[in-house]
Amino acid sequence: MLLVVTSRAVEFIGIVMTFYLFFKGYKAKYVYLVGAVVLLSITSSLTSVFFREYFFEIAIGDLLITCLLLFGILAYVVKNPERTRDFTPPEEARCPFCNALIVKEEELCTMKVGSRTLYFDSCDHFVRFLKEVDFFEKRGSVPKGEVSEVFLRARDTGNWKSISNITVVEEEGVYTAYERPPEGAKVLNLEGILADFKDKVRRDGS
Repeated sequence: MLLVVTSRAVEFIGIVMTFYLFFKGYKAKYVYLVGAVVLLSITSSLTSVFFREYFFEIAIGDLLITCLLLFGILAYVVKNPERTRDFTPPEEARCPFCNALIVKEEELCTMKVGSRTLYFDSCDHFVRFLKEVDFFEKRGSVPKGEVSEVFLRARDTGNWKSISNITVVEEEGVYTAYERPPEGAKVLNLEGILADFKDKVRRDGS
């Protein structure tokens, strides 16, 4: 009975994980993968009913494999958001800097403020938004809340990177994100600028 209850609890956790990954914006393949693991576990549980002499062996194997798969997937997606998150902006998304609809994603940047995710059509607009926060707060373009989940798309590789794993350089007055910046480029202290932005938003929101 304890084994059955534990198995049902793990399957419930898997269902919760499926909804978590879906609503947190992870790629569909990871949502489907967790769903498939839960479905496989349920199928295995039903199979054990018809093979009662092997019930314990099937149940314990199902429990162990399901636990390993579910928590392995969860650990991977949480540890690697740059690879597993879906950064596709909604159709109605507008850049908060220029108020233009997002039509290109080559240099897209995202930042979550409170419960709202902001999409910037370029690294240059993202950096200028951070630096000119006073102006945009007066215009009502800065949501209230904690700043988190900042990701930029590298111009040279097209890979998504967190702010700590990417380099922003200034080229002829334009800010560009690189995974491997050109030699001798003027590097911007983006983490310092973001920290100032967070402090400003936090003070004004309190």
